[in-house]
Amino acid sequence: MPHIDAHLFNKRGVKNYLTLILDEGDNILGCIKSAMNEHKITEVNIEEAEGNFRDGVINYFERSSYKTAELNGNQIMRVSGNFKMSYGDLYGKMNVATFDKPPLQGTLVRGSAKAGFTLKLSFIQFIDG
Repeated sequence: MPHIDAHLFNKRGVKNYLTLILDEGDNILGCIKSAMNEHKITEVNIEEAEGNFRDGVINYFERSSYKTAELNGNQIMRVSGNFKMSYGDLYGKMNVATFDKPPLQGTLVRGSAKAGFTLKLSFIQFIDG
C-alpha cells in the first residue's frame, strides 16, 4: 500500500462580510477585484446588492438562443454568484435580476454603477483553533 501524507487542519472558519459602496461610474467587477486584492481575499460570494446600474451588459439564454441585453439605469432586484482570484485575475460570475417588467436576468459581463450602489460580499477567514 502506498504511503499517503496526512495533515490535521486545526483552523476554524469564520464568515465575514465586506460591503462596497460605489461612486458614480465605478466599474463593478473592477471594484470587486481591487477590494479582494486590497484585503487579500481569494474567494468571495455575492450576497446582496442595492442600487442602480449606470450602464452595463448582461448575457442570458432565451429558449435556445444566447442573447445580450443593455442595462441603462436599471434598478437591481437580486444578485448571486462567486468570484475567485488566481494569479491576479478575477474568475467567476455575477448573476443579476432587475426590477423591469419583465425582469432582465442574466450574467453580468460589464457594468458601471450609479452613486450609492452597494454590494455585500461574504468570505471565509481561517483562524487558528
